Amino acid sequence: MIRSDEENLTLAVSPVSVDELNAKFYGKYSFPWRPVKFDSLVDPDFETVMLNQALGDWKHKRVAANSEIWVAGCGTNQAAFTALRFPKAKVTGSDVSAESIKACGQSAKDIGISNLELRRESINQSQYSEQFDYVICTGVIHHNADPEAALAKLAAALKPDGIMELMVYNRYHRIITSVFQKAVRMLTGNTTAPDFEDELEVAKRLIPNYPVRNLISSLFTDWDTIPDAALADRFIQPVEYSYTVESLDAMASHCGLEIVLPCTNSYNKLLNEYSWNVDFKDSRLQKSYDSLPDVRRWQVANLLLFEKSPMLWFYLQKKGSSQRKSEKEVCDEFLETTFVKTTTQQRAYVLQDDGTYKTSDKLNNYPLASSDVSVREIYKSIDGKTPMRDLIERHGVETTFSNVNAARLKLTTPAFPFLKAIDRKTDLPGNDEQSRRKAEELHRFQSERFNRLNRRSASK
Repeated sequence: MIRSDEENLTLAVSPVSVDELNAKFYGKYSFPWRPVKFDSLVDPDFETVMLNQALGDWKHKRVAANSEIWVAGCGTNQAAFTALRFPKAKVTGSDVSAESIKACGQSAKDIGISNLELRRESINQSQYSEQFDYVICTGVIHHNADPEAALAKLAAALKPDGIMELMVYNRYHRIITSVFQKAVRMLTGNTTAPDFEDELEVAKRLIPNYPVRNLISSLFTDWDTIPDAALADRFIQPVEYSYTVESLDAMASHCGLEIVLPCTNSYNKLLNEYSWNVDFKDSRLQKSYDSLPDVRRWQVANLLLFEKSPMLWFYLQKKGSSQRKSEKEVCDEFLETTFVKTTTQQRAYVLQDDGTYKTSDKLNNYPLASSDVSVREIYKSIDGKTPMRDLIERHGVETTFSNVNAARLKLTTPAFPFLKAIDRKTDLPGNDEQSRRKAEELHRFQSERFNRLNRRSASK
């Protein structure tokens, strides 16, 4: 098979051999490193609501709060974060690295997480069949010998109406890291049996002595301030594939999957690179672009934005699901929906000097930050009565696809969790018996959780 020169695939011999390499690599360089703190929200349904809204489900039914979730390739902490985000769900976390599973298990034990099961397991060897409502796999399959085979395993594990959250490397982000990785491996001579310590030492010598200022040298700005695990993840990966929207869509299709919508995530939010839509000053160009089907439009954005295009982080589902809506349809429904401002509290579990996590006594109001300035006036006018279209037009904003989608992303998604869709007939406080029961259920859940944490703190 002819392999692209700009990808790091020299060691991609077989799924078994690469699984062994990855187990060794992440056993030595646990990634990501343990966080300073974990967080959980007092409202146990908050994250489920935001996930459903990100999928364009304004009634919050697509993914249930008590879903079965698989975090495939969970590393040292993603499964723990997921179990905290979805406390009513049953979460399974798996990874090839025994050290990563051990670290994640210790964190879960410190915090008192009770809805998480951890397994040392390769995606390639998994045998799940239509078991999970929600499969999360971010930054994993592109380090496999055969990413498509790994994706097929993830697809097999997904229920017919389930949702997958998938992230693979964007080709236009990773060309420079992949070629540096290949160069380091050639300099060490370890092209068939890598010595990771040797490779990291060579990388550390090469960076401050780099012979030219170019795109690759732009990777080095923080190299002497980050831990070895971060350096290793960036500069000496054993195997690294990367994709465009077009090649990701093709791979997904081969596995019986289709892309649903982009996943707005905290990484792209930090870089302000989260929109897959391009604004043109030329009206004819804009009309042609907006008329394209979703995936084709995202492909154009990927090509034109190049290194400024977002991460390839998408929601997928099995082909043929009647529940898929286009991004335009989601925006049209957004305009006709009524919202209330979200409010809950966040609890922190803080890393101590002895390496354990302890529950903070302080609760912070959540969301922590203010809404983006571009949508702040719309946010301020939310009253639980007026549909979004009326509010946007009231502020003199034209309801173009670009404007509406930007407002949707910046107000109603997990990365921007400021508004919750309501059914005005049933969801307004005091309207019916259902509201009272929801309030009682939330109070009971919060009380049980608080008592459990108090008992745990008292036993230490």
